[in-house]
Amino acid sequence: MKEVVIVAFEGISLFHLSVPIAIFADAVLEEKRLFNVRVCSETNGKINSANGLGINIENDPSIIHQADIIIIPSWQPEKVPSPNLIKLLVDAHNNKKLIVGLCLGAYALAYSGLLKGKKATTHWKYGDDFKTKFPQTSCDINPLYLAENNIITSAGSAAAIDCCLYIVRHYYGVKTANKIARVMVSSPERSGGQKQYIENPTIEKPRDERIATLISFVLQNITYNHTLESAAAFCMMSTRSFSRNFKSSNGISFTSWLINLRLNKSLELLESTHFSVTEISERTGFSSEQIFRKHFNKRFDTSPTSWRKLFNSSLEQ
Repeated sequence: MKEVVIVAFEGISLFHLSVPIAIFADAVLEEKRLFNVRVCSETNGKINSANGLGINIENDPSIIHQADIIIIPSWQPEKVPSPNLIKLLVDAHNNKKLIVGLCLGAYALAYSGLLKGKKATTHWKYGDDFKTKFPQTSCDINPLYLAENNIITSAGSAAAIDCCLYIVRHYYGVKTANKIARVMVSSPERSGGQKQYIENPTIEKPRDERIATLISFVLQNITYNHTLESAAAFCMMSTRSFSRNFKSSNGISFTSWLINLRLNKSLELLESTHFSVTEISERTGFSSEQIFRKHFNKRFDTSPTSWRKLFNSSLEQ
């Protein structure tokens, strides 16, 4: 079981605090909890959230020493962390612990010197301020999250969900992340440099019954040679009208949705079976292994074989 410590502070947003608690506390595999989540604060006892709600915190930051994952869920941009907290974060970094700055939490990491010479992201509204304060950090406000070695930073608000799901997947695979995502997220495909590794089928049911029926058909027949033209014909629409309606309903083009559906299905097969890469490409509907590898490398920045080595270690070799 991984030990997760979340650092809270006076005036913290309840949303930012609740996201990592909800995701990691709900991570269960075969009825076993995967993460033990604790919250700490430098203020003894009770703190007040941004909306004035009191929160009782039982732990001080010394428990960071026991953590595998340390999460700063937000921060006050003008506030420099205490010398004690900075030392705890630096020590954790030196001990190869995973340190996560969600949204404005990147400020706490930067003040601690952990982002010097590294790439990081934060809430887009604070991009210019962050760059001014920390010129030695390469700040990119476009990605949902950035992972470099044992440090992860995320963009604002809901991107924290994507980032936390990424961490779950990193440790325990896509199926566990999928399970949590179905509860936490309505639309898994998000814009940005990094995309969360969860199933496209969790999108909300489209209002247009024709498109909803099409999606159901594709999910049940993923190996068919689906094309934009065949999908439009299925819905009895022109390709132009279909393209417009599908993107309006789902926030993504049909072709991109289909590719991502197939790629996410391939992750499950790579992680849970001994099928060859060729067979997986066939079972997920790609026209060839070469096309499958091309899309896989573009999406995940690694090869199917490398992915399997990372996440299929539980299978007998």
